[in-house]
Amino acid sequence: MTVKSLEIQLYPSCQLHLGSGVFALLPDYCRSLNKRFVIISDTQVPEETVFGVRNLLEKAELDVRVFYFPAGEIHKTRETKERLENHLLDWRYGRDTCLLALGGGVATDLIGFLASTYCRGIPVIYLPTTLLAMVDASIGGKTGVNTYHGKNLIGSFYQPLAVFMDTDVLKTLPPEQWSNGVVEIIKHALIANAELFQKLQTSVGSLKTDPQLLLDIIHESCLIKKNIVESDEKESGLRQWLNYGHTIGHAVESLEEYRLGHGEAVAIGLLVETKLSIEAGFLAASVLRDLEKLLTAYQLPLKTAAFQNRKALLHQLKGDKKSKAGEARFVMLDRMGSARMVDDTYAFPIERTMLERVLNWAAERFGETKEEKK
Repeated sequence: MTVKSLEIQLYPSCQLHLGSGVFALLPDYCRSLNKRFVIISDTQVPEETVFGVRNLLEKAELDVRVFYFPAGEIHKTRETKERLENHLLDWRYGRDTCLLALGGGVATDLIGFLASTYCRGIPVIYLPTTLLAMVDASIGGKTGVNTYHGKNLIGSFYQPLAVFMDTDVLKTLPPEQWSNGVVEIIKHALIANAELFQKLQTSVGSLKTDPQLLLDIIHESCLIKKNIVESDEKESGLRQWLNYGHTIGHAVESLEEYRLGHGEAVAIGLLVETKLSIEAGFLAASVLRDLEKLLTAYQLPLKTAAFQNRKALLHQLKGDKKSKAGEARFVMLDRMGSARMVDDTYAFPIERTMLERVLNWAAERFGETKEEKK
């Protein structure tokens, strides 16, 4: 078993274990905690994965139970959190409990938030089962739920005890889930590592089939996020870079009522925000061409009707967490692999006429034809 490990040096620190078969390390780690355990999984996780984790813990003679919640971003709500809290209370789980969030980014966001408030805070371990959750949602301690006002506006910063990323579970991922995860790796490359972008360009046909290459790329992506969140856990500055593509992407998700996957929406956001950097005079136009070519190679659909409703889109942008006085702010690039920083400012306001010009471009570039809508 090849295992790569990282320590996210925050308080408390978080151990991250990545590799094929690392779920086998879970029983010994859990035994050391002297807790009761509740696996909380979304209904999209394959049964063999859920039962496999449960059996590992039961064979170690640990007290473990499984709860489920409906899969999908549309169920990442306060109502779902309340139902899970009531299940825990009905079964008399208290502060002697540790939660195991098994699933994608919805699971880590939701269960992490639940853990942060249940009995005023209980430990949680993340077991991400999607590429997106491995390289993004499971690292850094952001938790939250969605409301009709926007994504992740209710939540907390709460670090998991540990993250176990077993790459074996990725073998069952459908193609669109692979693409969703690759988008976040591309984002990390754009803001911090041009060499990683080049590696993704040369790995289009082999990422799924070369286990060592996959392991190395996930590790590189996680390392970028680790370094950023260690410098700025609560997103007061540098960590805003991790929102590159997400200001537009979250607005698209909300307006599409989560019919688009997170990665699909962020891919569109990356292109639009890269266009903003070019229009502002910071970035070479060739970066946009390279980015679009790479996203297309990873089979991102790059289609949405969200830009057709300008008033609703601007309303969503004003509600973004980086906004100040109702004015949207955007992370920008200076060059491939380098996000822009000026006097400790990491996200920037955009002149309204420039924003309108880029949104007009987006409406034309990403709009659906009548035939596609049918």
